[in-house]
Amino acid sequence: MNKIVNEMPAGTVVTPSRQLNHNGIGAPVRRREDPRLLTGKGRFADNITMTRQLRGYVLRSPVAHAKIKRIDVSPALDVPGLVAILTGEDYAADSWGDIPCVSIPPNITGGGYHATPFPPLATDRVLAVGTGVAFIVAETLAAAIDVAERIEVEYDELPVVPTLEAALADNAPLVWPQAKGNRCFTHELGDAAAADAAFERAEHVVRARIRNQRVAGNPMEPRTCIGAWDPGDMRWQLTSSTANPHRIRLILADQILGVPAHRVHVVAGDVGGGFGTKGGIYPEEILVLWAAQRTGRPVKWVSDRSEAFLSDFNGRDQIADAEFAFNKDGTVLGARIVVNHNLGCQLGPSTAHPPLVGTRMLSGVYAIPAMHVTVNGIFTNSRTLTTYRGAGRPEATLVVERMMDLAAEELGLAPDEIRRRNFIRPNQMPYTTCIGETYDCGEFEAIMDEALRLADWEDFAARRADSEARGRLRGRGLAVYIEVCATISERMEVRFDSAGGVTILAGTFSYGQGHETSFVQMAHEWLGVPIEKIRLLQGDTDKIATGRGSFGSRSMTVGGSALKQACESVIDKGTRLAAIMLEVDPVEIVFESGLYLWKAGDQRSVTIDEVAKASFAWKGVTTYASGALKSIPADLWSGLEGIGHFSANPQNYPNGCYIAEVEVEPETGQVHLVGVTAVDDVGNVVNPLLLEGQIMGAIAQAAGQALKEKVVHDETGQLLTGAYTDYAMPQAGDFPRFKLGLRSVPTATNPLGVKGGAEAGTVGLPPAIVSAVVDALRPYGVRDLQMPLTPMSVWEAMNPEGEEE
Repeated sequence: MNKIVNEMPAGTVVTPSRQLNHNGIGAPVRRREDPRLLTGKGRFADNITMTRQLRGYVLRSPVAHAKIKRIDVSPALDVPGLVAILTGEDYAADSWGDIPCVSIPPNITGGGYHATPFPPLATDRVLAVGTGVAFIVAETLAAAIDVAERIEVEYDELPVVPTLEAALADNAPLVWPQAKGNRCFTHELGDAAAADAAFERAEHVVRARIRNQRVAGNPMEPRTCIGAWDPGDMRWQLTSSTANPHRIRLILADQILGVPAHRVHVVAGDVGGGFGTKGGIYPEEILVLWAAQRTGRPVKWVSDRSEAFLSDFNGRDQIADAEFAFNKDGTVLGARIVVNHNLGCQLGPSTAHPPLVGTRMLSGVYAIPAMHVTVNGIFTNSRTLTTYRGAGRPEATLVVERMMDLAAEELGLAPDEIRRRNFIRPNQMPYTTCIGETYDCGEFEAIMDEALRLADWEDFAARRADSEARGRLRGRGLAVYIEVCATISERMEVRFDSAGGVTILAGTFSYGQGHETSFVQMAHEWLGVPIEKIRLLQGDTDKIATGRGSFGSRSMTVGGSALKQACESVIDKGTRLAAIMLEVDPVEIVFESGLYLWKAGDQRSVTIDEVAKASFAWKGVTTYASGALKSIPADLWSGLEGIGHFSANPQNYPNGCYIAEVEVEPETGQVHLVGVTAVDDVGNVVNPLLLEGQIMGAIAQAAGQALKEKVVHDETGQLLTGAYTDYAMPQAGDFPRFKLGLRSVPTATNPLGVKGGAEAGTVGLPPAIVSAVVDALRPYGVRDLQMPLTPMSVWEAMNPEGEEE
């Protein structure tokens, strides 16, 4: 029902220019993995049962901050089926390591940061509700739960700061005594003196506090892991629902176990979603390995949904105090922003990534001459923060776009007009922002214009009148976003087998993105091999030499570029062999659509399939069309394969415009999302069907955060949103049809011209929804609102007198 609408001005690049009657790059090929997944033939971590497998269960703290005075396991020792009760003291005695933070760069300003010990089980102190204090291993899950209920833990409760507001208050209790003011780190960007000078000459200043609430990732598949120990090989094996098996192996080997990486085998099969929350190592992945070695049997742990709310790392959670300086004509002169970002109680692997990367994007798509940004990482007695779809860029976009809308209202300008006056222009590219980010390309005003046209912006008054006739308030909002995508390097390998089949060994990892389709399309495009003869292999650290996984919309850019290089290596190697087979000089060979052709002669050719089979010739000889038996050089008769590498330096910058329309019920405050329009620039498109799915999924998550989702703790740190009865998630009926368009400006930062496309909606849509609701409530004097825009919060904004009563 929802579909991509491609109605672009002449000359706009949306997909490769040829007709989409093929299965290569640009074709809307249906996902090859779906038949397996939709018919129950997927292989997820919980589908796996090992011989003599035990079940693990984590006993978790019911209080948010306390000293552990005593753990008495004796009342549980006679439970039938109990195998082991393991505590933090046992873990420390075995000298295994702590979970590291690997997301704080060495060049952070403000004097470094406060590191936190993060063992998988607490020893002397618990820091958040849900902290693990014991790991029970039993023959069955029921027995393990029975044991956990009998263990007696005595807590000496301590003062609690469960939220940013509490942690930032004067004389607030400290989560870590050495972290004064509960600050883990302070980092600055931009030029404070230049920003101050801009405010001195400003004719208008806009100030606001903008809250981005904490959210839970809630992937469809809860986290699951199985640990095994092989005393013969002296190796550990972890089967996990992780989204980054190679990263987990590296952390386990280097930080936890202190062993060579080849002694750790990590396997991830099908994974039911992750959205960043499954990208780092969790305590339970360590516990099952440790327990497996201790007991001599495999140990499996499976989270249920309520436990996931307690134990999964969370996303977002930021307060930004922003002020923007303008001339009276709406031209922005400068900005000063102080960001306080909730890190939770302990630093996980990716905890600092959202605040540090997100603040790089606080100048948005605007030519702001001067800016100073301070970002503070703040400890609270809440679950550890991690990346969540967009990871900092949604937070930054909300700040910038809300400030532009607030300024437009105060200066009497239309929301599109104030943006026109401040956009970075295409002729200014490459453009380095005042906080040091260099955009290589972008057509921001043209994209906004296309979105306005697609949304029928000019006829909004008629739609508003229709809503009013039905007793509803109607509003609209727009946001223009830019985000930074793709990071670090990637390795991809391509191998032909002796029967002409092709295997892609991917360093990336797909947990819903559709790599079994998109990467196969790429290899089909470049090698000319039918897609049914190509398969993707991923997720096994014994089979894939190395990899970085998938996050930050990097797979098509970094993985795809590395795959292209691997295919080119295959073609180059095959050219030498084809030249022998055709009895011509290699320089006279051209490769086109799976054929090696003699470009100078009698149209002699050989297929890449034939070349691949010849490369497996017995003892390096093969028979040619002439019947001659000829020798093949040793380096060409060991198979046809290629390895590619690519480093994302510089990164790329997807951008776009999102427009939301809402109706509000004045009696209840209920918000109905009645229109979503988006035009995105993601560079060249590999598969428009998969891209459409990614954009729609991101829109759903964005609307969920804007209108419904929020992790809530009470003043004692108790989690009040520990199940779907309390934590509201979006449903299919919450959404209208989407109007989606592309205006793609290929980037030169990678050989494919692609930009990230997986996170666009989560970045661009939330501020548009907030602005739309504010617009609808303007008759009630409402100027600003904070997410989520629940019926209660909207009704209270409309009825401040009722709120006081």
